[in-house]
Amino acid sequence: MTPARFFQVTVVVMASLLSGACAGPSTLVTGSTPVAYVAKNDGSLFARHAPMIVPQNQFKTHNQIGRPTVDYDVQDQEETLYIDSTSPVFYAQQQPFQTSKGQYTNLIYRVHFTEVPFQLFPFNLTAGKNGGLLIVVTLNHTEQPVLITTVHTCGCYVAIIPTAFLPAQDYPATWDTTHSQNIYGERLPSQLTYPANPDTHYRPVIFLRDGTHRVMDVTIDTAEAYHAVITPVEPAETLKNLPLDINTTTSFYATEGIRKGYVKRSFKPFELALMSWWVLDPFVGVDKEFSTDPNSGPVFYTSLAPWNRQDSDMRNFANFLTFWGWRL
Repeated sequence: MTPARFFQVTVVVMASLLSGACAGPSTLVTGSTPVAYVAKNDGSLFARHAPMIVPQNQFKTHNQIGRPTVDYDVQDQEETLYIDSTSPVFYAQQQPFQTSKGQYTNLIYRVHFTEVPFQLFPFNLTAGKNGGLLIVVTLNHTEQPVLITTVHTCGCYVAIIPTAFLPAQDYPATWDTTHSQNIYGERLPSQLTYPANPDTHYRPVIFLRDGTHRVMDVTIDTAEAYHAVITPVEPAETLKNLPLDINTTTSFYATEGIRKGYVKRSFKPFELALMSWWVLDPFVGVDKEFSTDPNSGPVFYTSLAPWNRQDSDMRNFANFLTFWGWRL
């Protein structure tokens, strides 16, 4: 068996494991009126297009969006970073990019959770603390959302969903809008449609699975159907200046050593044990910074094959789309 064939077989086996580990009951939300995290309307571009996030079993602490927070022990000079689930926040950054067909703008939203809890049945491969999710809304030159991309902040489980605003010729050659797409056991739509006369109240709604925070559905809707948790939108750069006290700050990410750019206290023991050896990355599954500069921060690869590491890097979004077959 050739090395490439061995790798393909391994990916298929792991995909089966991930499907069994992460897929669960089909109920999207719990409670009579589901909770949705809704961006505070401050009139900004970020607020106009921010997704709404609806967690399954939203009353469990580990499913609640939180704020990265640091406790500092002055005597021991040690800092403890955790996610405060009582204080939700969206972190946002903007990324313009150019393709042969035009100019686009990514609005990138980042959220974090206290943990993916350990669970044996079904097995949570991604168990660990301080994990997060990126939701990227890609706008065309007229500010229409043409793509909704979701990915965990480790680069795992990437899903790209076009909207009806994207011309058909820009889709991958084999894309089928009549059937859902399979993302490691989760069935997601192959196209989203905004209302014929959309107003600023329509948003992507991202439904998250209990525990693993896997994206299990995406729709377009308004906040009226949900119990809205109004959530501030803050610059992603503030994650590098978390307050220790009134005079001192620290970064959400390690700033030196081999873990530079990775989220502090993010450690995925099962992914390390089961996957690192065949993807050739000891930090597989570890959450990390997403830099809009392709020349800084960790490589944000979205394909497990080592030889696809650079081509699938989301930091260079135009190349990333080409790698996954999109023709923008």
